[in-house]
Amino acid sequence: MSKTPTTGTLKHGLKIGQDVHRDFEFRADVTAEDYFAAEDEAKSNDTLRFRAALTARQLARIGTFTGPFNSSLLGKLKPADLAQLMRVREALEEEGNAEPSGGLTS
Repeated sequence: MSKTPTTGTLKHGLKIGQDVHRDFEFRADVTAEDYFAAEDEAKSNDTLRFRAALTARQLARIGTFTGPFNSSLLGKLKPADLAQLMRVREALEEEGNAEPSGGLTS
């Protein structure tokens, strides 16, 4: 069982339309396909874009919005909110609930 909460609240939130969504939840069922898709989305050896794409793939929801999520959508977040989401995803990874994302290889 995960020690890291898979839910939380963003300080600033994600504005979609007129609504600002703050509560988030990560999926528990991460697959290799999530890593492949994140690598495809990053399209380069840019570790930050890869981490953002992987975070987007693992999000279940922000507020009532259930996706699809991608790095472009997460790019609308304030840096502190994006960093928070990445920290949660990385903590889940450290617990063994996701595979390593140390960066892309050439």
